[in-house]
Amino acid sequence: MGKEEKIREKGEVLLAKAERYMDNHDFKRSAENFLKAGDLFFELEEWKISEQCYRFTSKNFSRLGGDRNYHRAAVVQRKAANCCLLLKDISKARDYFDITAKSIMKSDMKNKEEIATENVCFGFMCHFIVGEQEEAIDSIKRFRNLFETDIFTEHILMKLVHNLSNAVLNKNEQYIKKIIKNIQLDKYSLAESRLIQQAFLVTYATLETDFSLNLTENEFERDSIVEVPSQLNIVKIKEIEKHKKVPSKIDSLSITNIEFNLSENVSLKEKPSLPTELEFNKKEVNTLPFKFRTNFPGKAHIGPIKLTLEINKLLKFYAVSDIKQLKITSPAAILGINLIPQKTPVINQSFPLQVVVSNNSDGDAMEIDIIFEFPDENIRMMRGTLDKKIYALSPNENIKWQILIKASDVGELPIKTIVSFKDGDGNSRGPFEVIFPLMINL
Repeated sequence: MGKEEKIREKGEVLLAKAERYMDNHDFKRSAENFLKAGDLFFELEEWKISEQCYRFTSKNFSRLGGDRNYHRAAVVQRKAANCCLLLKDISKARDYFDITAKSIMKSDMKNKEEIATENVCFGFMCHFIVGEQEEAIDSIKRFRNLFETDIFTEHILMKLVHNLSNAVLNKNEQYIKKIIKNIQLDKYSLAESRLIQQAFLVTYATLETDFSLNLTENEFERDSIVEVPSQLNIVKIKEIEKHKKVPSKIDSLSITNIEFNLSENVSLKEKPSLPTELEFNKKEVNTLPFKFRTNFPGKAHIGPIKLTLEINKLLKFYAVSDIKQLKITSPAAILGINLIPQKTPVINQSFPLQVVVSNNSDGDAMEIDIIFEFPDENIRMMRGTLDKKIYALSPNENIKWQILIKASDVGELPIKTIVSFKDGDGNSRGPFEVIFPLMINL
C-alpha cells in the first residue's frame, strides 16, 4: 500500500469515528477527529472532503461554547475558506472568511482584532477579484464598528485593500507601487497568498486596459443608424505575468457582459456576441463593433459602456469607455406645392383649381402657412381663402383642397404662392415663393 493510500485510509477511519461521536453528541471528540481527518485529506489535496471535515469541526466546537472553542472554530473556518479558494469556489470562501472574523471577535483571545482584520481583508479580496467592488467596500464598512483599536485601519492588509480600491477607482498605479513592496506573501498560506496575487492581477489588468469609443461626427438625423467602432487596448495585459508579485499565468481573456448607458433617444441596434474571446497575445488593438439607432431629436449621449472582462474564466474586472455627446436632428422637411385646373380655364368663367401640398421628405412639417397672391389684376379668387393654415404634414403625406378662380383676360396669368413652415426641431423654414402661370383660353 502506497503512502497516499495509507493517508486516505487513516482519514476515512477518523471520519467514521467523527460521525459516530457526533451522532452520540460527543461534540468534543467529534470535532477533534473531523479536524484530524480534514488535515489528512488536505494533505492529499482532496479539498472538497477536507472543507466538509473542517465545516463539521467548526460546528462541533461552536456547540461546545466558550471563548476557547469559539477561537478553535474560527481557526478551522479559515482552513475551510482556504479549501474553497483552492477549489475556486470564491463566494463560499468569502462567506467562511466573514464567519471566521465574526467568530474571532466573540472570543477573548489576545490578538483577536489582528486575526479578524486579516479575515475581513481576505473576504474583501474574494469580492474584489470577481468584480464585486461595491460589495467589497460594503464588507469593510460592516465590520468597522466591531473594532475598538486602530489595528483594523493600520493592518498591512487593510492598507492593501484600500490602495487596491483607490487604484481601480482612480485608475492610478501610484496607489499600489509602494504597498506592493511591503506585502510578505510567505506570512500567509498558499491559498491566501494566491488570493493576494489574484487581487494584484485584477488591479493591474484594470490599469493596463483602455477602452474608447471612436466617433468622428456628433450630429445625426432621427432614425439614423450610428456605427460606433470601439477600441479595446489590452496589448499590455500579457506583461503583467512578469511582475514578481503576480506570477499567475493568463491563459484566457474574454468579455462576458456589456452594460450600456444611453440617453432615452438612442437605442442599441447591434453589439458583439457574448462571451467574446479576446486575442491578447498580439500587438494590435481589439476592435468591437457597436451600432445604435437615433429615435427622436434632441441632445443625446452614448456611453459610458462598461465591459466585464474575465481572466482564466474566474477573475473579473471592468473596462469603462468614455462618453460621446450627440445632437439628433429631424430630417430636413421639403414641401412641394402644385396648382391643377379641374377643367379648362376660360375667360370670364369661374373654374376650380386644385391645390396639392406634399411633404416629399422624411421630416415633419408643422404650422404650415400658404399665402396666395394675384399679381395680375385680371385674375382673382372667387371662393376660398388667400391665407391657408395647415397644422402638420407627416413624411410623404399630402393634402388637397380646391379654390375657385376667375380670369378676365386671355393668355398666361400668374398666381404666386408663399409657403412657410416649421421643421421637426421647431426651426422656421421659409418663406419660399413659387409662381404658377395659368393659361386662360377664349
